[in-house]
Amino acid sequence: MSKRGLISLFALAVLAVHGAYTAKIDLDRPDGIYKSGDTAVCTVLVCKDGKPLVGETVRVLQRWEGRIVRTEKFVADGRPVTISCKSDKPGWVYFGAEVLDGNGNPRKYVGVRRWRKPTIIGEIGALFSPDKILSRVREPADFDEFWAKRRAEVDAGDKPATLTEIDSGTAGIKLFAVTIPCPRGVTATGYLAYPEKAAPKSLPGYVAFQGLTYADANRASAVDRAKKGMLAFVTTWHGFPLGKPKKYYGKELRAYYQYGQKGLGDREKWVYTDIFFRVMSELRFLKERPEWDGRTLVVHGISLGGILSAFAAAIEPAVTTAVIGVPSFCECNAHEAGRTPYSVYRRGGIKRLQEHPELLEAGFYYDAVNFARRLKCRTFVCTGFVDESCYPSNVFAFYNAIPATTERSMTTDPRTGHIDTTKAPEVAARIEALIGTPSVGRRPNEAH
Repeated sequence: MSKRGLISLFALAVLAVHGAYTAKIDLDRPDGIYKSGDTAVCTVLVCKDGKPLVGETVRVLQRWEGRIVRTEKFVADGRPVTISCKSDKPGWVYFGAEVLDGNGNPRKYVGVRRWRKPTIIGEIGALFSPDKILSRVREPADFDEFWAKRRAEVDAGDKPATLTEIDSGTAGIKLFAVTIPCPRGVTATGYLAYPEKAAPKSLPGYVAFQGLTYADANRASAVDRAKKGMLAFVTTWHGFPLGKPKKYYGKELRAYYQYGQKGLGDREKWVYTDIFFRVMSELRFLKERPEWDGRTLVVHGISLGGILSAFAAAIEPAVTTAVIGVPSFCECNAHEAGRTPYSVYRRGGIKRLQEHPELLEAGFYYDAVNFARRLKCRTFVCTGFVDESCYPSNVFAFYNAIPATTERSMTTDPRTGHIDTTKAPEVAARIEALIGTPSVGRRPNEAH
């Protein structure tokens, strides 16, 4: 049995012994958005098996920009309690509820399962003056030159992609496994799908960039988009061979990726250099397909896929719409503004960044904020206020860096996190004809 299966059985056993805990947790402002100087009031009512909890100890955690700044313990008496936060500056506050055992330790796996949060039975978040969250990400003097040179390497490539037709499982839809040679020995992979009878220059283009999951690309997603009349290319972030067993990706990709630390601080050798070469090569591949209409090109991604979507839209003038969900790579130097850097730069803490400024100087070439400053196409962004992987304040710093002249939209939810990300129904109403509802969809194995 897999480790995940054992954990699930353990969780069921714990639930059977202790019962199911839930927390009804609300803010005095349903949208979770406040102005600097306001006080956010959070109300928490913990229940067990659907009834208000009595006699057990509950702890409410309050985090500011990802760091615990306050905890409140109380013995539940069946009535709600309140905890508040006042902030005179822009930023993000998170509230999470736990139930403690007789030793004062938080019980695990006793409530609704939350990704990577085994003790949390209820959570909610808020932002203070999100429109005032501004980034201190610096722009290297040769930023545009750096990426123009790499784009030129991609455009100069003369090795053709390899396409292998596979069964799409849907009548009238062609599906191909694609392998693309990229510069510097890098390879890109993904699934291409389109209507079988598509005429030349008849289909809008759609590229979906995979989040940081140790898995194959989602071929079903490519087929689904093709059924809606698109030339759909769903890619991997890693460029590994398609169609392999799940164990293969887990083992091989962990060794390849090394938690994003491989080559960190070297703008030429960082593992993400490969990934960004793949994006440029994938865009070139799709644009050269005879079915593409030459007018519409949508890029879409969440988490790691979100930053790749932003990069694609910034570097490729043909992109007409970018859907960017909970993007990573926002603010490698967020600590300079009192926030927390994105996950790759959290390892080793702020001290590491202060002692090794070269890590940041290289990171600025890949930071989402610098791509945001170059976005000109229609752009949709979303974030959830309990996302502890790609913090909502970092995402707003990215969003606020997009030029005012660019058509843009931000969708938020105080209750959603990194997996159950905001589905943005008002955005979907505008772009359903092109790409369907922008949402995270199924749970990945890993996320970033």
